[in-house]
Amino acid sequence: MIRSRGLSLVELLVAATLMLMAFAGALTLLARSQGAYRTSEGQARLQETARAALDLLAADLRLAGHLGLAPPGTPVDGAQPLGTPEPAALAVTGRCGASLALDLGVPLGVADGRYGSGATGTLGCAPAPSGRAVGGADTLLIRHAAGDAVAPAAGRLQLESNRRRARLVADGSALAAPAHQVSNLQVSLYYVSADSTGTAGLPALRRKRLVGGTRPAFEDEELIAGVADLQVEYGLAPNAADAAAPARYVSPAALPSGAQVTSLRLWLLVQSDVPESQPSDLPALDYANRSVPAERSRYRRLLATRSIALRNGMVQP
Repeated sequence: MIRSRGLSLVELLVAATLMLMAFAGALTLLARSQGAYRTSEGQARLQETARAALDLLAADLRLAGHLGLAPPGTPVDGAQPLGTPEPAALAVTGRCGASLALDLGVPLGVADGRYGSGATGTLGCAPAPSGRAVGGADTLLIRHAAGDAVAPAAGRLQLESNRRRARLVADGSALAAPAHQVSNLQVSLYYVSADSTGTAGLPALRRKRLVGGTRPAFEDEELIAGVADLQVEYGLAPNAADAAAPARYVSPAALPSGAQVTSLRLWLLVQSDVPESQPSDLPALDYANRSVPAERSRYRRLLATRSIALRNGMVQP
């Protein structure tokens, strides 16, 4: 008769050790795969943030200088140079700046490395939500008529246009002119705030936007959190002797007098809003007229760029 024998203590210990080693290996592999997934997911979120911000800016830029039915560059009745007193009938609340919305002779402007309006203009309305803008970031100002025709409405700035003329109104009136169109005036001032709504220290792309109501006003709104820098370069028209040459891009401070701008190149630096478990080495970045040093951080960052052609003819800022 064969007698069965159980496992010895040594065999049990060896088996337990092997099982623990297998569990440890599995846990290590799981941790590494989760870390790789979080890294991949974080990179995808950064790319999505950059793409969404660039799409939004590009859509607005392509309309810069659009005046409804009137050809781009048509003088607009009621338009005023930036800084001049606004007519009472076209006054805008919000204390951002005199004639900030009315300077339709300048469809776009860039405040280079500061929170402001155009090359030299200042803003009376503070950055939101905490009054802090990111130092060194550009501010981009865009003016144009909306693409769709609307009914006249009191309490907002509108542009009435036909093929030969255009005028600004804010009282809901419309001329009985042949083949005329009424469009809402759109003015947006994009900037980078040092804080996002509800999260101090997380930068965000925001804008002061012209809206309607009892009377026209500028309203601040957050667009996309995680945008840490906005830089703008002007694309100059190619040399007439070499029409096939690509546009030459310059910073706003280096824009030659009388230059004709045909495109803009945007640079966005975005950062993650969720820290990773371990810090990583971030490389130095050089773009536009900015230099960002290398650093070790738990927050990833991504630099994105896009060039946008201006659709409504060449613009001289």
